[in-house]
Amino acid sequence: MPDYYTKLLELRRAEGSAHGLSKLPVDFYPATRGYLADLKTTFETELRENPSGRKGELARQTHQRAVQTARDIVEARMMKILTAALQASLGGSRDLPNALPEERTLHESLLGYLRQHRADVAPYLESSPPVPASAKRSGGAGPRPPAEPASVRASAGLEGTTAPGSVVRVLKDTPKVALGAESIELRRDDVLSLPADVAKLLIESHVVEPVKLQDRFSPPPA
Repeated sequence: MPDYYTKLLELRRAEGSAHGLSKLPVDFYPATRGYLADLKTTFETELRENPSGRKGELARQTHQRAVQTARDIVEARMMKILTAALQASLGGSRDLPNALPEERTLHESLLGYLRQHRADVAPYLESSPPVPASAKRSGGAGPRPPAEPASVRASAGLEGTTAPGSVVRVLKDTPKVALGAESIELRRDDVLSLPADVAKLLIESHVVEPVKLQDRFSPPPA
């Protein structure tokens, strides 16, 4: 039987180095659940029969490391799927190469939720998608224009918002996103309004940071 733990390590390395979703075995999720369940049964049985035995302790440690490795893979892919769904909700492509069936279901659910949220709270955006002031338009030549001060972008992004928890500032550049007939590239310090649960996940993943409404009215430092 192949060493599945070694396989998990290889898959984690591949996932970490891939910009999009890396290629996984089609049975990754059930196979990983089965492997971890077998490991848990093994170390629990060994420890019951011989609490001081080395075999049981090794199995327990392997189980802990395998769980962490699998968690890294799953959470990295969830983050990529969330980002892809957000971009698709803004008019980008719905393609999701290398996604497993379970992940395509997640992507479609997120996409539906994001589009519905946009239609419910900001129907006026459907006819005129917003382009952040600092976004780079496709087809442009020459150097990137200087970024606006964060306070300027924050003020523009906060107009019309009522939920402080959904206003966030981008911490790093993102890939291009298609918006209708053109593309934009969100840059660090852009300010966006997102659904509260989506914003929370992105904040926990250190992709964005929250922007407080009072920041809009705070005087600049002397």
